[in-house]
Order: sequence, then structure tokens, then C-alpha cells
Amino acid sequence: MKTPLRAIVSSWVLLSPALLVAAPNSAAPTSIPFDRPLVFEPNLGQSPSQVSWTARGQGYQLYLTGSGASIVLAEPVPASAADSSINAKPGGRPQGLPKARMSIVGMNLGGGHAWNAVEGLEPTGGVSNYLVGPQKDWHKGIPQYGRVRVKDVYDGIDLVFYGHGHEMEYDFVVRPGGDPNQIRLAFDGVESMQVDAKNGDLVIKTKTGSEMRHVQPKVYQQVGDKKVEVAGGYQIMDDGQAAFRLAQYDRRKALVVDPTVEFTTFFEGNAQDSAYGVAVDATNGNSYVTGQTFSTDFPVTTAAPVAKNCPGNVCPAYIFVTELSPQGTVLQSTLIGGSDTDYVGGIAVDQTGVWVSGMTNSQNFSTHTQFGHGFWNGFVAKLTPDLSQLDWCVTFGGVGDQTILQGANAIAVDSNHAAYVTGLTGSVDFPTSLYTSTTLQPKQQAFGGGVYDAFVVKVGADGYLNSGYSTYLGGSGFDEAFGIAVDNVGHAYVTGQTNSSDFPVNGAPSHGAPNQDGSVAFITELSKDGSGSLYSVLLGGTKTFQGSYPVDGGNAIAVDATGVAYVTGFACSSDFPTTAQSFQPSPPSACLPNPAADAYQSAFVAKLSNTGTLLYSTYFGGAGGASYGYGIGFDPSGNTFVAGSTTTGLFPGVLATTTVKPSAGFLSKLGPKLEKLSYTTFLGADIYGLAIYEPPTNNGLSGLPGTRIFTAGDRYVPNSDTTQPSNLDAFVVRLIDTP
Repeated sequence: MKTPLRAIVSSWVLLSPALLVAAPNSAAPTSIPFDRPLVFEPNLGQSPSQVSWTARGQGYQLYLTGSGASIVLAEPVPASAADSSINAKPGGRPQGLPKARMSIVGMNLGGGHAWNAVEGLEPTGGVSNYLVGPQKDWHKGIPQYGRVRVKDVYDGIDLVFYGHGHEMEYDFVVRPGGDPNQIRLAFDGVESMQVDAKNGDLVIKTKTGSEMRHVQPKVYQQVGDKKVEVAGGYQIMDDGQAAFRLAQYDRRKALVVDPTVEFTTFFEGNAQDSAYGVAVDATNGNSYVTGQTFSTDFPVTTAAPVAKNCPGNVCPAYIFVTELSPQGTVLQSTLIGGSDTDYVGGIAVDQTGVWVSGMTNSQNFSTHTQFGHGFWNGFVAKLTPDLSQLDWCVTFGGVGDQTILQGANAIAVDSNHAAYVTGLTGSVDFPTSLYTSTTLQPKQQAFGGGVYDAFVVKVGADGYLNSGYSTYLGGSGFDEAFGIAVDNVGHAYVTGQTNSSDFPVNGAPSHGAPNQDGSVAFITELSKDGSGSLYSVLLGGTKTFQGSYPVDGGNAIAVDATGVAYVTGFACSSDFPTTAQSFQPSPPSACLPNPAADAYQSAFVAKLSNTGTLLYSTYFGGAGGASYGYGIGFDPSGNTFVAGSTTTGLFPGVLATTTVKPSAGFLSKLGPKLEKLSYTTFLGADIYGLAIYEPPTNNGLSGLPGTRIFTAGDRYVPNSDTTQPSNLDAFVVRLIDTP
């Protein structure tokens, strides 16, 4: 997604045209080019002396000098039938090289300062070597950077160049006191320049027919609980220069817009690919994503562990695990699993390894088999940080047949490298702590009844349950846990959905009740040894618009250093407990009991104190569609990030749209009291995973301060049939929320 005009809170303004280089008359490539993100290099002798920095993209080169930028476009010339230099005999190889022509476009800033102070941001760790001519003219070890900043191009305004895949983009960063109206874009070597009447883009055409498109600026301002658009766009001046123009707005208030997309990485194969979880290594800023792939050509750096059994030529999906650098480059990618069916639930990471959890019926996946007694079992697998080796895989579950499901939906890891997982089991003899340890007593030894109970399992760093604990969690109805977090002293926090009237509660007051066939969310904090709960509360309503029971549930949970829990999920009840000044105190859509066709659930977001007391709570969604929260996180100021999926184009924080087909993944930022919305960004079709990372200010991972937000999910291949899951591709997007 492109957000061409962004504003940073505290009166910072970010003008961000996206410069897309296109050659409409280019011949189709005959081979797959080497794919790498755009990088910038300082001139250490490899370029003419007047050049300070260079970058090379697909089909163009960028040169920065003291007076501006020069963009060189390389355009293949279509071959004619009479051109023997490139036409070979039938079946033979082409002779010579394709012809090409060059276009040079100069970009400078009218009335601006000289570009003397240029600095590289976000070092990638890569280098370039130019071994051209005699050895004395070689240039080696030239560092590569993800961004370049030109300071003070105008008073109070910096200019930042960066890459988005193969595309080049730039931002004008307007500091407090700076005036964006003084910016003037001037171009040399162009045939024409105009503003596209349909979308407001600035379109520049070269004399050879190539096109550079600068996406229309968009800017918003937060006024109360509403996101108000400030009109803005390009204006071509009488002298042929282009300027930014903004309508009148309240200059006492900050301009707030979507966060900057730092990278987008797709995982594309020849069949369905979906990402379900993402985690970040706090040591180096690398991210890890996991999901399912049915593709036979999914990009991996290691071989699949075992071949799948494919009855009737229908093969189960593999679980993939992929490591990305802070710049979005795929470092390692592997497939894990056994020969039968494996489902992934979640992922966690620290400096010692990568943990993946889920459900499996493969008998050859586990290395520790003594706790897995069912046909379906939960599992936790640990890989080395470089994904080259499976350290161990433990399965766990009670005796059961093909109809009794047991699996882990979420995972968290503590500072001692123990893994905590939660999910559901239908077995009456799930291996609880009483069976795996002579000292630890489980909070709940016996199956609570009904169809399923939730469970919580702690797996020790050695991969065994008897160095952790295991407990049921549920009542006499249906109970399932979907989210888990662990604090800095080893307390596990769990959320999920229950319709048990006797779900075990204690501590702070609960809100709502299942009432016969309904369900509510639950939040439980367990003791360090899993033998009891510090609190266990219900969170939900008591009725829907046309029913005497609620339909609510928790999907994800996060916990901060003070023990405050952040929870998201879905709410269909008409009386879900919201708090004073909440962003959406009332449901945005009338949600009717399932299976009504118009049962439009809303997401909910809630914060609980360290004793389980409800602090803040809000509905979150739009009219005419359903919304679900699947991921949640927070920043040091207590702002809440929530991600999920929606089927409505009337979602808060975005302009009304009809392009939600069939769904859209959303990322939204709410205030510390869930009282205001800062922004919403639509990404892909669904977002299932969310991870928040606060990089140390001195680790060199980025030249810009701010919270890094990682989202993972899937999107439909552009212009494809959205009724076919095979057209889904997995993605990871990293964004920066800049203070």
C-alpha cells in the first residue's frame, strides 16, 4: 500500500510522492531478473566526482549531486523483423545484444538549498564491489543503505529517498515551523508534465515516451474521534514547476496519516499460501513468519523434511517458516512437518531459536513422542535460529480417534526459553501435570465436560512437558483458547471463547454470561507453576439484537511490563461492556445470532489491569459487514495496535470504499484509553499475525525512530478470482509508526 503524504504527530509533516518508473514501450523480459530491494551507495570513487550517492533499480539509475537528482532510464527498443543483430535462425540463439536508448530526467527543487548534507540511513549490511579496469581502479566494500536523507533542502524540510521493492519513493519531512507550500519540483529533459484528472497523480513523460508517476498526496487530521481528510494535491505553476497545495487546516493540531510501509514481502507459489503468525527477534530485528503452503514451488532454502502422503493425488499443506532481514530480504526459508496433515497455530522466537506450534496427525513429525497419545495431537517444534535444523518436536494429547481434535492455536516464549502453548482438546485423559510430574499440580486435572476444553501447556527448554506443566481450562460446555502471552516472571495469560456456564472464574468481576447456547470471551492469568489462576474473568455481553444469548470470543492477547493485558476478538452481543469515552461505545452493526446471513460481528479491543479489572473496552468495526480482531500489541506509551479482517468498506479510519472483495486486512492504532483512533491501514485480504518491535536507539537497524509493526496474512493475486483459495498468497509487511 502506498501512502504518499504522511504526517508525523507532534506537528511533523511528511510529504511522500511515490516515484514509479515505467517504460510502456519496453519489450517483455526473456528471463527472470535478480530480485533485490533498491539500495543506495555513497560515491567512493566508482562514479563521477560530482555525484554524491547512487542507486540502481530495475530499468533506471539514480544519481544525487549538489544541485539535485538525475534519473537515467534505460529503455529496450523493440526489435524489427529486419534487424539481424538480434534475430536468430529458428531454434538458434540471438546474436548480439538488444538495442536500448537512454532518457535522462533531472529533478531539482526551485528556490531550495544546495544538497550538501546527505547521509545514509538504514545500513543493510551489504556491500558493492566494482572490479573494473586495472586493479588500481577497483573499488571494493562500498556500503549499501536502505534510505538516503538530504537535510535542509528548504528551511525546516528534509528530503528522504528510499526503495519500495524495485520502485523508488521519496518523502519530504516537514519539521515544526517548516512550510510545505515552499516546495517546488522542477524537472529537466521532459516532454510534458500534467496532473492526472482521474486520480490527482503528477504524470511526467520523457521525450521517448517513458512515464514517471508521482502519486497524489493525501493527508488527514485527527479531530476528536474522527479522521478528517485535509484536501491536498499537486499544482503546476506558471513557470512549469510543480508545487504542493494543502487546504486550510487547524495548524494547532497535528496531521496524522497512515504509517510508512518499510517493506512488503510476498511468498508466492503455484497454489494457496497463507501466513498465520509473525514474530521478531529483539536482538537483531529479523522477523520470522509461519503459515501453510499448498504450492509445489514455494521458495525455500532447504529441502522438505519428508514427502507428503497424497491420497487421490490430493496433498496436505506443508508448514513454512521464513526468516526476513530488517530490510525485508528473505534470509532463510524452510518447510517442516510429517508425511500427513499438519496445521500451524503460532510462532515465537528468541536468540536461541524459533518455536512453531500447531496440530498434527503425522506419526513421523515428533522427536519426543511419549506425551502424544491421540490420532490428532498438539505439537511444539523448535528450530535453530537459521532454520537449518529441527532441534526437537514434542507432540501432546490424550487418547482419541479421528474425531477428537487436539491442537495448539498460539505460543509464547519466556526469558528461560520455555514455550507456552494453548488450544483445545476433546480428550478426557490429556497429559496434565499430574501425569508428567511428581511435584506440580495442574490448575485443573480433569476434563471439564462438554465437547472441548481449552488447555495450557508449558514445554521446557529441553522439549519435554515434565520440565513444565500442563492443565485443562474449561467447564461443562465448549471451551477453546486462541491467544497466549507470558510476562517477565513466567505468568501465562490466556484468552479464548467459552459457552460453559461453570467456566472457572476468580479474582476480578466478570462481565457477561453465555446464557444457554451463547459464548463470551475469557481471560485467565495462571500462576508460574500452572497450579492456579491469579485471576480468571469472563468478558462479553448477555444478548444479541434478536437473541437472549451473546456470541463473543477472544482471539489474541498481549501483556506489558506492569501486567496490563491487551485483548482483541469479536463481539456479536448488543450489550458488550464498553467503558466511558470509548471509541465505539455502541455496536456499529446490528449483529444477529448465527446462522443469520447478516450476522455482522464487530471486533472488540479491551485492556485489563494486573488484577483482571476491566480498564477500557470498545467495539471496533464498521456498518454493513463483519470485523474480527486477530492480533494485538502496544507501544511504550500504551497506544494499542490491533489487526484483523473486515468485510465492510465503511471501516473507521479509512475513506468509504467498495474494493473490499471479499475482505480486507486492517491495522489500526488506538489511544491508551481506547478513546481515539489515530489511523487505519488496509493491507491484503486478511491479517492473522501481528508483532510489535521497539528497536534500541543505538543498534543501527534504522535511521528513523519509532515502533516497528509487523503484520502477516494473505492477499489475492491481483485481478484473480477471489472465490478460489488457490489465488491466495502469503505476505509480511513491516511498518514504522514514527513519533
